[in-house]
Amino acid sequence: MRQMKTLALVAAAAAGTVSVAQAATTLVTFGYNNLQGTYTAAGMNAGNFSAVAVDQGVGGLQTDGSVSRLVPGAGQAKFAAGFKSLATFADFAINISFTRLSATTGLGAGSFTATDALGNTVAGSISGFWSVQPTIGIAFNGTLANVNITPNATFTGTDGSSTNWNTNLPSPAPYTGALTQLIFNGGAFFTDQNLSNVATQVSGQIVPSTGSLALFGLGGLVAARRRRA
Repeated sequence: MRQMKTLALVAAAAAGTVSVAQAATTLVTFGYNNLQGTYTAAGMNAGNFSAVAVDQGVGGLQTDGSVSRLVPGAGQAKFAAGFKSLATFADFAINISFTRLSATTGLGAGSFTATDALGNTVAGSISGFWSVQPTIGIAFNGTLANVNITPNATFTGTDGSSTNWNTNLPSPAPYTGALTQLIFNGGAFFTDQNLSNVATQVSGQIVPSTGSLALFGLGGLVAARRRRA
């Protein structure tokens, strides 16, 4: 587990080449580490990637994460390592397609859902670009659209230190945003080979649909990871 977290920090720092340029107010951020990634190839030029929260015990992947409200009424719903084994609804899942553009890039589209301990959700669609990151794995940088958050609810973590927050935000849904994903040691991703049980890290931010922002960038993973430390 410690080795995986160290790898996440080093990888994000090395790949942080995309600047953060944001004009809209960030409403919500989310980040998850040590998701279980799976890639199903459909030949050399296409396939589908998915990642889910898991608890494989000591020595295996144990997902942790958080979902935070940043505007007034701020709070952070925390999900400690191994939360998937708890008797709650807490979960995270992401699915993104792959269509080859070149030897090291591709297009992707899909969706994500973050679920809290009570079954409330933050969910939306994703579109963007895949790229190979030498010595690290595969990166995805994309935009979020049609993001909806369960209304009239309290987004609730599984960790006792959570400061749970009200999902009624000051801007109306649906929202937009940006997302970055790293798949570690995913070198076979752009071939016809399937992958399974690969460590995956996801970080994103949600803004009003009328706002404008640049891609969150791989560097955003570092800041998100430090906030959860």
